[in-house]
Amino acid sequence: MTTPEDIARDHADWIIWRSDVGRWWATRRGSVDLDAIRMGCAMTLDADDPESLAAALAAQAELTAAFAADPAAG
Repeated sequence: MTTPEDIARDHADWIIWRSDVGRWWATRRGSVDLDAIRMGCAMTLDADDPESLAAALAAQAELTAAFAADPAAG
């Protein structure tokens, strides 16, 4: 079974937890620039299962990298 710690090892910039009702959550450790938010970067994510959360975090990593490479694109 995947634990929050398993996901956190791959996504150090996020705090990962599982709620009492079994939902998986992640929130960034730092802030997100408003332009990055407009581009799709999120402060907090949630998912039904650990695989979905890991996929959402991977997508956020791509968005964050794209924003960092070209902040004017947002």
